[in-house]
Amino acid sequence: MKLFKPIILTDSIEIKTTPEKIWEFFINLEKNYRSWHPQDHVEFRWTKGKPMESGSGWYGKEIVRGKVFELKGTVGEVIPNRKIVFKYSFPVSFVAPWFEWSIEPKSSISVFTARSYLRAGEFYLKYFKKEMEPKLEMHYHHVKEEGENLKKILESL
Repeated sequence: MKLFKPIILTDSIEIKTTPEKIWEFFINLEKNYRSWHPQDHVEFRWTKGKPMESGSGWYGKEIVRGKVFELKGTVGEVIPNRKIVFKYSFPVSFVAPWFEWSIEPKSSISVFTARSYLRAGEFYLKYFKKEMEPKLEMHYHHVKEEGENLKKILESL
């Protein structure tokens, strides 16, 4: 039995815009955060360094299905206009080490993909599946809404 079995939650959406416009949206995430997901997003701020740069610190606050989540971490890998990795701080990093956003240009559109990386032991998956499934579904639903909202915002510009 593996102690940790990786789970990768992935959602992609095609957006009629350029990678540069998506990147610009995220460079201005402090300003755009609440409008990106008005029902859930409360606050986002860069706490150290410059937006979207490796080593920069970040803080986010969300309310998902009535539960408040305050998250913080640092930026890992950055490929401008293509990819950014957000690393969570401990203790969240123990279960969810990072999430990433990638942008793939395809002729007149861009494919935006959000991936969340989770660790879950097979024991946990086997014996706590009932508790885990709704949380995974809640997370997936939230990320899917973020992609749909990003598409609406950027295609209306």
